[in-house]
Amino acid sequence: MSLVMVLEIESGVRLDDVAQTLVSLEATIDRNPFIRGGLLPGSKCAFGLKVHPLPVPVRAQDVQVDWKVGVSMTFHFRAATMQECLRDIYALIELFATQHRHRFVLSLQYERVYAIRDESGLDLVWKLP
Repeated sequence: MSLVMVLEIESGVRLDDVAQTLVSLEATIDRNPFIRGGLLPGSKCAFGLKVHPLPVPVRAQDVQVDWKVGVSMTFHFRAATMQECLRDIYALIELFATQHRHRFVLSLQYERVYAIRDESGLDLVWKLP
């Protein structure tokens, strides 16, 4: 069974901001003028990026925010590797939160919120064991 986690980052974020964090983590990135995807180190969790030319509302269920999404990042993995992939995804969002001021929401298939970064900081709603 394949699962998808979605990181919705507020408008104003640049691909260079996301790239800086990915490079810091030594992620494998498709080499082209625009980052479109790659693999996280360790778990080899696949990720993809989508830039929204016009900002879109946050799609994570039950999340009410006053900002819109400029970049969506999806993480694709098998249920059997979820814990391993989550460790890498959490490492990414924790580093991103320290490197950049942008707000974001991380959810499992838009249905369950795992983390929120807002004005008060990063809240890991679902902690790892």
